[in-house]
Amino acid sequence: MYLAGADPHEGDRLGRLAVTEAGMQARDQKVFEWAWQRRVPVAMVMAGGYGRDIETTLKVQLNTYRVALDYWQRWQALY
Repeated sequence: MYLAGADPHEGDRLGRLAVTEAGMQARDQKVFEWAWQRRVPVAMVMAGGYGRDIETTLKVQLNTYRVALDYWQRWQALY
């Protein structure tokens, strides 16, 4: 289970971790790559995202879905 919160993002009012958009994408890639190497399926849930600008929050969350889609397509190729 992967709780893919957007609150670590630098634009988030509550998270305060100041992770860049590239950093958020790297986080997602690391999670899915770890699971891929071990052939472990991932159930992903979106959470967080209290940014001042909803467009930025949505972009961060959409990037997470894009990374997930890439790994899902890799799974489909296996089975």
